[in-house]
Amino acid sequence: MKKNLDIVLGGILTGYSILVNLLSFRKIAFSEVFFISGILLIIYHFIKKKIYNNEKLKLLDKAIKTLICIGLVVFFIIESIIICYPKKSIESTDYIIVLGAGLNNRNELSQTLRDRLNTALYCLNEYNNDSYIVVSGGQGEDEDMSEAEAMERYLLQKGVSKDRIIKENKSRNTFENFKFSKEKIEEHSNKELKDVSVKIVTTDFHAFRSKMLAKRNGYENIEVYSSNTVNYLVPVFYTREAVALVKSYVFDR
Repeated sequence: MKKNLDIVLGGILTGYSILVNLLSFRKIAFSEVFFISGILLIIYHFIKKKIYNNEKLKLLDKAIKTLICIGLVVFFIIESIIICYPKKSIESTDYIIVLGAGLNNRNELSQTLRDRLNTALYCLNEYNNDSYIVVSGGQGEDEDMSEAEAMERYLLQKGVSKDRIIKENKSRNTFENFKFSKEKIEEHSNKELKDVSVKIVTTDFHAFRSKMLAKRNGYENIEVYSSNTVNYLVPVFYTREAVALVKSYVFDR
């Protein structure tokens, strides 16, 4: 079994990348990394004997495996931070920010975004009865409307009054979600952001990075309440988030 571990793991990664896109009826970002990794492992299985018979290639093989092991250690440390971060604050706040998550078929809520909105509705009914909701998300090139517009329509259908919804429709990433939502909140409340309490509603894998980026944009009184990731998307979303967290930590300022 140990001799065939690479081809078995390669098959699992390749199969998962295909399955996750089929189940989602769309291309899932970062799933191609699983596919390529799987193919490379399968190829490695068939050429490793030649590698072991060449001293230079054998040394290169050991060096690459060492780097992979170091990378995996770092990856698991980052994942432990993402997974263990508190995500279910029941504190009442002045505002709820719902972060956008893309639209399907140009104008339909993705399951991830629908889950975030349903979570915001739950918070509104259970803990945040007097809160205003900021729906934050711009319009992508493959979308017919902004994510904020689509979110507002959904909330209106669910009975939320229009005067409780604030649209932020310029942002194109998480950092901009908070940057432009800050402007909307300060304009609406006539207060500085430090004097306003905010609850971030996002998906569980996204909670830690969201709060980090919110703090970089001057948010001080922050709570987080997250929706759960769809089960079959957990591997790809959590892996992608580890990379995104490193990128945001270094560049999003």
